[in-house]
Amino acid sequence: MSLQHRIRNHPATRKVVGFASRYKLTTALTMAILASLVLVGVGLGMYYYGGFFRYDLSRPGYEKEQAELAKPEPQITYDTTSPVTTKTVDDFLAEFDARQKDLKAYGDYRDPSLTDETLQLGGAQGSQTQ
Repeated sequence: MSLQHRIRNHPATRKVVGFASRYKLTTALTMAILASLVLVGVGLGMYYYGGFFRYDLSRPGYEKEQAELAKPEPQITYDTTSPVTTKTVDDFLAEFDARQKDLKAYGDYRDPSLTDETLQLGGAQGSQTQ
């Protein structure tokens, strides 16, 4: 008698198969709940053991940081009905220069690691196989 035949005909196997076939919906729901619990456990394990919880500002104790991030920067509005004067132009250019300086602090988005050669995009290369 083969091992597969003995496992299939074992009384415990018959009980499990009989229960699963009799209570299909209950078995399916139980398996779905168990699978979701396992996946949530794996996700929480990665969250804590990976150290990502340190970057989560929604946790209690970070109300000050949340308030700082939630404050919108006041927008300067300009009167569109009054005549344009040198003072209004100077005010606008000062604001424009300040914003431009802030944007330049981010760089010009020319990351050297994203060149076509690094990413092996385009052009015929000697290492390509055809």
